[in-house]
Amino acid sequence: WVTTKLRDSEQGYDSARKAFDRQLGLLQLDYVDMYMLHWPTPFNWRSGETWKAFDEFRAEGRVRSLGVCNFLPEHLERLHKETGEYPAVNQIECHPLWNRKPLIAFCRSHGIAVQAYAPLARGLYLNREIMQQLAEKYVRTEAQIGLRYLIQQGISVIPKSTHPDRIFANADVFDFELSEADMALIDTMDEQLRSASIPDDLL
Repeated sequence: WVTTKLRDSEQGYDSARKAFDRQLGLLQLDYVDMYMLHWPTPFNWRSGETWKAFDEFRAEGRVRSLGVCNFLPEHLERLHKETGEYPAVNQIECHPLWNRKPLIAFCRSHGIAVQAYAPLARGLYLNREIMQQLAEKYVRTEAQIGLRYLIQQGISVIPKSTHPDRIFANADVFDFELSEADMALIDTMDEQLRSASIPDDLL
């Protein structure tokens, strides 16, 4: 499964088409499984501009599905109003320190899958007492507890690591289940903490 994104600076019909052609060439592929808008920045992603190019890529068979990243409900509603559709996926920062419950509920109510980037919050919750207690209880790492918390809500996760042992550990989260009480306990950790940077024009 291959996903790639359009840079904010390349939004617009002509620039999006040129960018996508370049990306396919670099990837040496005939198609990608998903193409995404990276941010809902104040550029042209109206139906007559960027999304029109996206829709054409899909019609041409060069993209299987269309997604967005970092869109809030108002952005998703605007996209639907201007294009008549919601994206297949909304990729957002999501983890125990920023659980995004309202946004996730909105996405689910409109058939939009949620994918979590930075699901480990750059390691910022790994030393929290609650996570340490649960790691000991389930004989797992704090990272595995955090990833399982998201997966158990039906959220796909894309943790980043360059260490093979951590990559394998991050994938080893499908043979245990957190109790409802422990899921609720992790919910209490939410402090709307953003660990990733955002474009200056969205500040």
